[in-house]
Amino acid sequence: MWIQAVLLALAVSPEAAPARGAAQQASARAEAYYHFSLGLQERLAGNVDEALAEYRRAQKLDPESASIRVETSRLLREMGRLDEALQEAKAAVALDAEETDAHLVLAQLEQIQAAGPDALNALRRAAEHYQQVVRLRPSDGQSLLNLAGIYGQLQKHEEAARAWEMYVALDPGNFEAHVQRGTHLLLAGQSEKAAEAMRAALQLQPGSARAYQILGDIYGRADKFDEAVLHYKKALEADPANVRVRLGLGEVLLDARRPAEALVEAAAVLAADPPNRFGLELKARGLRDLRRFDEAEAAADLLIAGDPNDLKAGYLKVTIAEQRRDYARAATLLERLVARPAAAGEEPGNRRVFHVHLGFAYQQLGRHADAARQFSRAIEEAGGAPDANLLTFHAEALSLAHQKDEALRAARAARGRFPDDVDLAALEATLLREKGDKAAATAIVVALREKAPSDAKVLGRVADFYRRAGDFPEAELTLRQALAAEPKNLGALFQLGAVLERQKRHDAAETVFRQALEVEPDSAPVLNYLGYMNADRSVRVEEAFSLIQKAVEIDPQSAAYQDSLGWALYRLNRLEAAEGAVRRALERDSDNAVILDHLGDIVAKRGRVAEALGYWQKAMKGEDDESELDRPRVEAKIREAQGALQAQQQPIVPPTP
Repeated sequence: MWIQAVLLALAVSPEAAPARGAAQQASARAEAYYHFSLGLQERLAGNVDEALAEYRRAQKLDPESASIRVETSRLLREMGRLDEALQEAKAAVALDAEETDAHLVLAQLEQIQAAGPDALNALRRAAEHYQQVVRLRPSDGQSLLNLAGIYGQLQKHEEAARAWEMYVALDPGNFEAHVQRGTHLLLAGQSEKAAEAMRAALQLQPGSARAYQILGDIYGRADKFDEAVLHYKKALEADPANVRVRLGLGEVLLDARRPAEALVEAAAVLAADPPNRFGLELKARGLRDLRRFDEAEAAADLLIAGDPNDLKAGYLKVTIAEQRRDYARAATLLERLVARPAAAGEEPGNRRVFHVHLGFAYQQLGRHADAARQFSRAIEEAGGAPDANLLTFHAEALSLAHQKDEALRAARAARGRFPDDVDLAALEATLLREKGDKAAATAIVVALREKAPSDAKVLGRVADFYRRAGDFPEAELTLRQALAAEPKNLGALFQLGAVLERQKRHDAAETVFRQALEVEPDSAPVLNYLGYMNADRSVRVEEAFSLIQKAVEIDPQSAAYQDSLGWALYRLNRLEAAEGAVRRALERDSDNAVILDHLGDIVAKRGRVAEALGYWQKAMKGEDDESELDRPRVEAKIREAQGALQAQQQPIVPPTP
């Protein structure tokens, strides 16, 4: 470029100059480029100081030349005088914003600055100038590569993918460019385009384990588990020792609810690399999902032994306790996690998650006021952006803690932030109904139904409102509308079965529950409800017992399922086993009115009438939020027992703990 300028300057003749000033200017420019050319020669000879001096002379003679400043900047960079180089490059851009090399040099210098304390801003500035280079010189492949790399560092994955797409257009046979484009598209959440990019890469290198692995990642993120497993396995065919692929395959298998297969991958990872932290975690999670809780805990303990500050391992132990339904243990673990000082570099959302889980643990333990405080702490941790679910949890906990006015205020404030949230609307309606404002409550649920007449989730919440209000016909109608929109909705089928049962329409309820089991054969709530309903009315009790037994195998810590098991055993006249099961239920839910009533019936049939009377009396004072206890029947049993004891002149003794 500079040679052309010199030739043009020297070609100006006195006759062509329109005025003396223009001639002088041309002469000065020619002299400037003479010194500039001398500077280039000195630079080639390795005489950098002399070269810089010539460049400075050229600048004085032609201060408007961006190209002279660009070369000065390059020389200063070579000399290590980066601040001066940066100023020269900025001056060049200021002189001519369309000077490609000025932007290029400035971008390169900003990249060097990115090694310092202002790294992010320097990278952003470098990206801006590489963008200008690419705009002015679209075929500059190196600048495209640099731009794509910077966007990757800045986590701007859409922009990085676009830069790689432009590079692919220049070099369509470049395998790495397709892979990089696909990777950034995946990170940007554009799964379909990412898969297309990786398939293009595989056309160039059909046996690439790396391309198959990324396709596995893509399909795994899109919840296309069969496709993900297929591609991970192809990656392993190409590279059987690839631990990263085995870990990815294991994660997908866990997500696909195939924990036994995930354990196989964990074992392969640990066989190749026994202390592998991710392999141990995969093993622990697989064992947890297989309900092999002791082994899962042992694997998690190995993780903590390797790093006592491993938060993921600590949280893994929490999830194991939760799946055991050992909420006291979960609460203890979570209390430690929220009490510890925040670790350097810790994810800011961790503490919020811990507070939420601690709130749920307290809920299960009946400590509703404590739960509300934990959800409140989680809201504080969320700063100004708590989501609707978290606000719902808080208001529900306040309601369960019998702080109804505060719960209603919290629900209304939350709805002010999330006016279209279905759960918050349904909660406000329930709270209004409980306060006796039936008209306002009904208005909310009617509006919900009218706004989304075919949304199964919305209709399910509306039906739940009517069910809790005791309006079973309206709940049934709403649930049938939900099932018309979504016939295999497990939640709607379960609710409809329960509503029909509460209306004493047992045969119809049984039909619906069996439809639900066709949708999800291992649904513990459905197995338990159907089994209990039939056992309670002495219909197909052996089958009922088997159904409940399966529910207990799925969730052995559930007080409700243990109680159902005991009641089925009672109907089968297996009284000792029945008492054991119901006592296990009472250990987990000591104030449940129905469980207390059942234990009273069992011990009475075993001849311990005085003890039975104590349980029935406790049942009348126990928790019965769903009004399941047949109070007139229990009162009759109390009167009968009191009469029998008086006739026998036996003392009334407190029940056995």
